[in-house]
Amino acid sequence: MADIKSMIIIEKHYLLQAGTEALIQEIPGIMHVKSYSGDEPHLTAIILKHKPDLLIINPFSLSPENAALPRKIHSKQNTNLIALIRKEERNQLSFDYSEIFYYEDSKYVLEKKLRNKIGSQKNEETNHKELSQRELTILKQIVLGLTHQEIADKLFLSVHTVNTHRKHINKKLGIKTVSGLSVYAIMNHIVKLEELANNAR
Repeated sequence: MADIKSMIIIEKHYLLQAGTEALIQEIPGIMHVKSYSGDEPHLTAIILKHKPDLLIINPFSLSPENAALPRKIHSKQNTNLIALIRKEERNQLSFDYSEIFYYEDSKYVLEKKLRNKIGSQKNEETNHKELSQRELTILKQIVLGLTHQEIADKLFLSVHTVNTHRKHINKKLGIKTVSGLSVYAIMNHIVKLEELANNAR
């Protein structure tokens, strides 16, 4: 069953922020919501509003106004807090994070830590092997915005058959909404963002 986790990043260094975003895009099951530099006004309130499942945060990026953000987030909602720091800064942490990502970690190590944190030990291909080739084709058409009738016409199927495949897809993935299916399809490289943009209605 697919379980899409939402994630927010707080890191003031652009390259580290962009690198973390790129890493997230390669791991199915995570949806990147937003990135912040740490000095935004009312950042705690913003994070509380988003209610992310995971928050990757460089605590040393936080402005004095936002310094208490980790404790406030931890006390008010069920968000996994992950510190993003240099190894030499480990003893300077004033809060007990659920995981620590070090700048010095290799991509392999970071991926492993992140997969462990979201409970995903599967190979990237494993999730959509659960779907048949026909179901993958129909899932892509749904995500691209086609109606069941349009899919039926395009694939020379009956609408009833398309509806049946859609029910099987929903059941196998545990996802019922088109937005949820879209995230799944993007994360699992079934559809590309450019295709979504080109097919926007």
